[in-house]
Amino acid sequence: MKANLELRLALPTTIVISLLLVVSVVFDVWLQKRQAEETLFEQAYILSQEMQSVWDFVSVNQDTINTNGDGTYTFKGLHCSIVGTSVGALFTNRTDYVIRYVSDRPRNAKNSPDAFESGAIDVFKGNENLGEYASFDTMKDGEDYYRYAVPLRMQATCVDCHGAPAGEIDVTGFPKEGLATGDLVGIASISIPVKAYQENLADQIIQQGFLSFVVLAACLLTVIFVTRRYVIKPLGSVASAVHKIGSGDLDARIEIDPSTTKGEIRMLSIYVNDMADDLDSLHKDLENLVEVRTEQLGEANEKLTTQARELASMNERLRANDLYKSHFFTMMSHELRTPITAIRAYIDMLDDPKVLDEGARGNAVDAIRTNVHTLSRLVDNILDSARIEAGAAQLEKSVVDTADIMNELARSLEPLAMDKGIALEIVSDDDVPLLLTDEEKLLHILENLGSNAIKYTERGGHVRVGVLLSDDGMVRFEVADDGAGISEDDQRIIFDKFTQGKGLVARPVSGSGLGLALAKEYAEFLGGGILVRSELGLGSTFTVFIPFEEPDFDLE
Repeated sequence: MKANLELRLALPTTIVISLLLVVSVVFDVWLQKRQAEETLFEQAYILSQEMQSVWDFVSVNQDTINTNGDGTYTFKGLHCSIVGTSVGALFTNRTDYVIRYVSDRPRNAKNSPDAFESGAIDVFKGNENLGEYASFDTMKDGEDYYRYAVPLRMQATCVDCHGAPAGEIDVTGFPKEGLATGDLVGIASISIPVKAYQENLADQIIQQGFLSFVVLAACLLTVIFVTRRYVIKPLGSVASAVHKIGSGDLDARIEIDPSTTKGEIRMLSIYVNDMADDLDSLHKDLENLVEVRTEQLGEANEKLTTQARELASMNERLRANDLYKSHFFTMMSHELRTPITAIRAYIDMLDDPKVLDEGARGNAVDAIRTNVHTLSRLVDNILDSARIEAGAAQLEKSVVDTADIMNELARSLEPLAMDKGIALEIVSDDDVPLLLTDEEKLLHILENLGSNAIKYTERGGHVRVGVLLSDDGMVRFEVADDGAGISEDDQRIIFDKFTQGKGLVARPVSGSGLGLALAKEYAEFLGGGILVRSELGLGSTFTVFIPFEEPDFDLE
């Protein structure tokens, strides 16, 4: 197993690492070669520009060179071709570089082109826009050179020596070629030996090959070491223990060495030891196992008994829910009957003009209006709750100014607060921008919380409503009072339907038990929620938070 497993792990690892190293070496060689070519090109280009600058300088300054101190013209024989050729020859003698000026119509046999230069001349003649031509070639003693050529084209200063008419003898003693401005006169040929670059590339290949061999050897040794230490040795222990257990030695266990047995093999060793423990336990303590199973059965029966009690408790809660609903309908009947009875009484009084004077009639009308509002609000709560439960409620979003909300809230709550002698403080925040939400549902939430705060606050108390835009992108409305407060037990149920604080059936104040439940449903319908903080005797603070949605006025 040892040799087979080592081979299975080492062989694919060796192949993969070898391929990666070969790819790395090939890429590095290609990159080195490319960099060498770019370096050779830059050197040749710079030399060509320098030589062409010498050529242009001599050509432009021919009149200055050939003019004597007394102003007479005497051709000195120092023309651009002689200077360029001479500078190139001097540079060639002092370096391994070869610089020549050649032409397909040379005036001097030394300026005749070789095969590369003839090819460059043909290319430049075929493409007047081409500015350079380069390739690798073999030159002296079979050495490789980087060959580079640039065209020398006819300029205005060259007309006297190479222009029309063709055949006329120029000042240098040679017949003119009859060339026009822009025609190809010849080329500047620069040859750079690449031996040093090739030797450097060979050194790089050798270094990369040696480094790759070292890396491959290190990886193989690491694979063999790790395989033997962390795989073969632990698996050998597992195989030995399993063989002993299979032979009937149920006391055999795997010695787990934390330094070598890790990961899945460690888990396998633990599982095998656990299996041996289980087999030994089954073999030696079958009666204990039966006892354990009997005890488990007893525990299961106890659980069933507990579940039966829980089921009975659940049935009791269901009956309580039925009682709560009956209580709700009783409260609804009372809450509906109270304003209806008052309205009927005031109508009867108004029907007899002798009963009430003019002032009393106005008060009666106001009382009817108040009771109609109470009745309408109660019916709206019931209908809205039913719509939400049926999934029929819809959001009607519009651009809302919180200042308008607070003003409308003040108009709604101030009569209630004044009637009960409670200080009402409603604070707007100019830093809260316009937002997009359902104004009617938001106002319903705040009116419900505000009226509750007034309802549960004693005369002389204080109720405050404020708004702000928090850093988490939520618009928060806070309704705080210093009234009776809410116990921790009641805080868990006040948002349930048909319930009020201080017990579910007892009613210290009037109300249907739907207000807070509907307010919470509306807040969640708007994408937010309601939080409550309260202590008995210290008052309550309800926080309504809804997401701030910025209106898109471009769509309006």
